[in-house]
Amino acid sequence: MPVSSVRKELREKLKQYELIDDCLAGEQQVKYRQTKYLPMPNPDDTSPENAARYQSYLTRAVFFNVAQRTQFGLRGQVFLRDPLVELPSLLQPMIEDATGSGVTLQQLAQEGVDKVLGFGRAGLYVDYPNMTTPDGQPRGVSRAEVESGEVKPMLKLIHPKDGINWRTIKRGAKTLLSLVVFKESYDEQDDGFETKTGEQWRVLRLVGNEYVIEIYRDKMGQAPVERYIPKDASGASFDEIPFVFIGSINNDPTIDPPPMYDLCAINMAHYRNSADYEDSVYQVGQPTFWFSGLTQKWIDDTMGGQIRLGAAGGIPLPVDGNAGILQAEPNTLAKEAMDQKEAQMLALGAKLVEASQVQRTATEADIDNVSETSVLSTVAKNVGAAFQHILGFAARFVGQDASAIAYELNTEFDLVNLSPEERKALIAEYQSGVLTWTEVRDSLRRAGIASLTDEEAKAETDKEEADRMAKAVAEAAAMADATGANNDPNAPPGA
Repeated sequence: MPVSSVRKELREKLKQYELIDDCLAGEQQVKYRQTKYLPMPNPDDTSPENAARYQSYLTRAVFFNVAQRTQFGLRGQVFLRDPLVELPSLLQPMIEDATGSGVTLQQLAQEGVDKVLGFGRAGLYVDYPNMTTPDGQPRGVSRAEVESGEVKPMLKLIHPKDGINWRTIKRGAKTLLSLVVFKESYDEQDDGFETKTGEQWRVLRLVGNEYVIEIYRDKMGQAPVERYIPKDASGASFDEIPFVFIGSINNDPTIDPPPMYDLCAINMAHYRNSADYEDSVYQVGQPTFWFSGLTQKWIDDTMGGQIRLGAAGGIPLPVDGNAGILQAEPNTLAKEAMDQKEAQMLALGAKLVEASQVQRTATEADIDNVSETSVLSTVAKNVGAAFQHILGFAARFVGQDASAIAYELNTEFDLVNLSPEERKALIAEYQSGVLTWTEVRDSLRRAGIASLTDEEAKAETDKEEADRMAKAVAEAAAMADATGANNDPNAPPGA
């Protein structure tokens, strides 16, 4: 079997992945695909004129990228609050540079959330440099090399379509990866001005209980161009592959469903409807003037050879002559189809794009949003768990305690604030003594309505209450003085 072989279950998903990839990339990529997503209206006509008309048809089409906007909005909800990050001292530099190319740990996690939201899958891998002794034997890294920044583990996020092969084994009650193959690029040639890249396959495998890395540049995998055995800080071999799959359901190797596929598919259908709508607007959108009963002699002698329209002109017509404006009826079918798909996209999770204008009860609001929130929460937890797991492998490479590592993403979202009904119920429960001040404030903060801490809010409300009391006392005193002056018997008349 060639090293470039793709597992059957992945091959079956590649068409979905391609559509999602193109959709999230935006209009330029979608239009670059031309007839893949926007079929030619009359494909049997192979004339240059028809090809030119198709290019105009393509240009006028509008791709409104609801899917990408939704993905960005959902990712923003996860990173609205900073992740919980606890790393041992030698891994602290990874917070600012997790990949060796300047990508921070949080930026890499954001990319991971994007991948899993879009495709339902990603791979996360920690790469160790090939450390050898002067005689070419594998060795562990020294603390001095790590502290100087000369050597460090680097994280890599793998696109779901690039993780092409994998195998698992049972070790006791635990299921472990025994083989992972993913496709990557390398700099094949660099003349100082232009870099040409090639394709290679990185193979991570367990040979016995020893982790081995192999790199191939021929599809058949006849002989690796590089093969080495990474060692941990103590000089021992790794007995697991430092790779984890991330899924929309769980983090096992099974391919999970892409959460945004349905949204992307409808987004493409909306694009096709828009092409028909824009084409009809262009073809018949402009009004056309018509005249009847005119002869050439009348036009030449009476109208001066031309028809003057507008406020500065007039149209002298002969007996039984007529004039009018031909205005096409709007193409309601294409517009209705677009409106229907916008509603479908809204129902599939695009609520950040178009807010509902219908007031809903608290129960309806909760039911309407539970599915999207649960998917987003699961993705955030899975990505956080994968990063924590893979950072444990990084810790072993530099000789640090993996149990000191914690990495969690936010799962408290402000996607939907409290409805008016929910706020009323919250205040009523506080007034009745069911909820405490702290519990009410906590609910308001989670909903994104309140921002101050309990102490800050209490200090401000106490100050405002004191100011109101002082103002009320001052107003009462002024009123009393004015009343006393009016009742003074010694006061002059009219005072």
